[in-house]
Amino acid sequence: MKRILAVALAVLFSLGMVACGGQQAAPSSSAPSQAAASVEQAPAAQETRVVTDGLGRQVEVPWPIQRAVVANRYNSELIRACGAIDRVVGVDTNTAQDRAYWSQFDPEQVIGTGQSDLNYEQIVALDAQVLITPKNGTYEQDIEKLEPFGIQVLVVTGWDAADLPNQIDAIGRIFGVEENAAKLKEFYQSNAQALADCLEGLEEADKKTVYWEYGDPYTTCIPGTSNDGWHNMLVQAGAVNLFGDASLAGQEIDPEQILLADPDLIIKTSSGPALKNTGVYTPPTQQMYEEIVEEMVARPGWSELTAVQEKNLYCTTGFCAGGLGKQIGALYTAKWLYPERTENLDPDGVFDQWMAMQGVEPVSGHTYRLP
Repeated sequence: MKRILAVALAVLFSLGMVACGGQQAAPSSSAPSQAAASVEQAPAAQETRVVTDGLGRQVEVPWPIQRAVVANRYNSELIRACGAIDRVVGVDTNTAQDRAYWSQFDPEQVIGTGQSDLNYEQIVALDAQVLITPKNGTYEQDIEKLEPFGIQVLVVTGWDAADLPNQIDAIGRIFGVEENAAKLKEFYQSNAQALADCLEGLEEADKKTVYWEYGDPYTTCIPGTSNDGWHNMLVQAGAVNLFGDASLAGQEIDPEQILLADPDLIIKTSSGPALKNTGVYTPPTQQMYEEIVEEMVARPGWSELTAVQEKNLYCTTGFCAGGLGKQIGALYTAKWLYPERTENLDPDGVFDQWMAMQGVEPVSGHTYRLP
């Protein structure tokens, strides 16, 4: 059926289908024609089950799920850690770009660049049963485009540092691997408890400030935005986010505020040798790190900042700090902020364990301190 359906889709799109308003539909986001769904008779009825996704939505899906496509590498990591990655038949470019980490996925056969730019024709051609996508994607549009083909949409947000146990539970329900999911959740919660124990008794007035930056200069994390997960990471680490005011959403930050606030810690999260604002298993080179911090320290007034003077400027990668719903980033942040409180925390060790759960060798070089 996949071959016939793919041919039908190709014919339809070669006829010059266009989007509303006369513009040509983008290949990565245009929906397949419903006419193609009737090329062959529908397959025999399959058993179904109602599962609850990470948003609490109850969705009836074919059971057992054998062919899932997944947007967002955080979701794919949770699935792999729960032992169900063999049932994933397609991922996005941001995931598949990392050949050292995701060798089973071909970058030429992806379902789109990321969760907000999906190729619905490819999803249909892959004969997917479900799409798993995070809450900051386009899941409402995804439902509209894919439901006519019997493809259900399930929302799981593997980067959500404020709600990760629920997201892990959702993976367990979706794939029927509840026992594995429970073990993964216990790993997450035990590390969260260790961090909470270290920060116990930390008064609000004693919390230290952090300026966090991702990618381009002065791109930071603000609650309620696409970088919300990074804000929650800082909060979990007992930090005060220098730009933690939700009313700043949609505004450009004022660089002068960094100079005036003189933060205790500066963290630059970089992509390294990855697509912008993503992350890969292979860490940046020493030269890359040196160039990053050289640019930062050269900014007007930055050489006089306390964090720069005291060498409390760190680089990390989205791959490392984002691991396990950004918990690993929270552990590193707390370690850098409160060394006297976190002697028993071992972020490097937790990162190594997380890599072992992913079936790869531990990797160093994902953090760097201003020399």
